[in-house]
Amino acid sequence: MATLVLLNNFLHDFSAAGWIFCSVLLFVMLRSLPEGFHARKGDDLYLYIVNSFKKIRLFMMLSLSGIVVFGIFRALAYKSYEWNAASGDSQITLLIVKHIILSFVFAAGLYYYFRAGKLMKINK
Repeated sequence: MATLVLLNNFLHDFSAAGWIFCSVLLFVMLRSLPEGFHARKGDDLYLYIVNSFKKIRLFMMLSLSGIVVFGIFRALAYKSYEWNAASGDSQITLLIVKHIILSFVFAAGLYYYFRAGKLMKINK
């Protein structure tokens, strides 16, 4: 059982890393586009950007699914497999702080997710 918990925790963290990576990638790509970017549907540039955005957004949804699913199991197994008696309740405080910080990262990623989607619709 401990091995499954370890694998679950790895997948939860890996999913969070995927979300962060895709968020940064969208940020960089969107910042690199010229102001008022418009490309026609048949253009190679349009196809490249839209296909890239589609793949990144798909990976973001898979990452979000992993964060939620593996996070639920991680929360359920926390007390039995990860609780450190020496740290006491301070570990709960650290977990709360970590999740508050990552909530801001999540919100930024969500912003870029929707911004990329909007750009894909405008340039159809």
